[in-house]
Amino acid sequence: MKLRDIINRAIQILGLENEVSVTEESPRLTKLIDCTNMILGELTQEYIHLKTAETLVFSEGRAYYRDFSKPVREVIAVRDKGIKQNFVMYPLYLFCDGLEGQVEVTYLYHLGELGLDDDVGLPPQYSVYTLAVGTASEYCYRTGLVDEALFYKSRYDTSLLNLSRRMRLATLPNRRLL
Repeated sequence: MKLRDIINRAIQILGLENEVSVTEESPRLTKLIDCTNMILGELTQEYIHLKTAETLVFSEGRAYYRDFSKPVREVIAVRDKGIKQNFVMYPLYLFCDGLEGQVEVTYLYHLGELGLDDDVGLPPQYSVYTLAVGTASEYCYRTGLVDEALFYKSRYDTSLLNLSRRMRLATLPNRRLL
């Protein structure tokens, strides 16, 4: 799914089809992009932990965060030839004493600011509609439509709660005859 899809759906939910288009620059479109990025940032901070692994080059035991392909939120593991290594996170770099060369690093990351044509890499249960309702809620808050914002926020929060909840199997006790 692309950011454009979410914003198109939010435009439909808000009833702004005649006033906003994703093909033309406008202040409202910019506001909708900002709202969607805020909703996605909040979602990836509180509900979804985006995780990836990549091979990085360590020099003098350091790998700088600017060399990572995505904005680093938290490093989970560092493995050199399959062996887990101890590491320390510093503000500018990741440090592993004595490491040199290519090493696999597993970490959590932020989505960052997305443009209209950027892919939104979220798990499939988070649909375009759910994210569009969140965008509509934030847009209404920013434009002063508080009642509508509360309505959409309630729908968005309920949807997130249902999507984030894990289903557990229930076991029923065997029936006994008396």
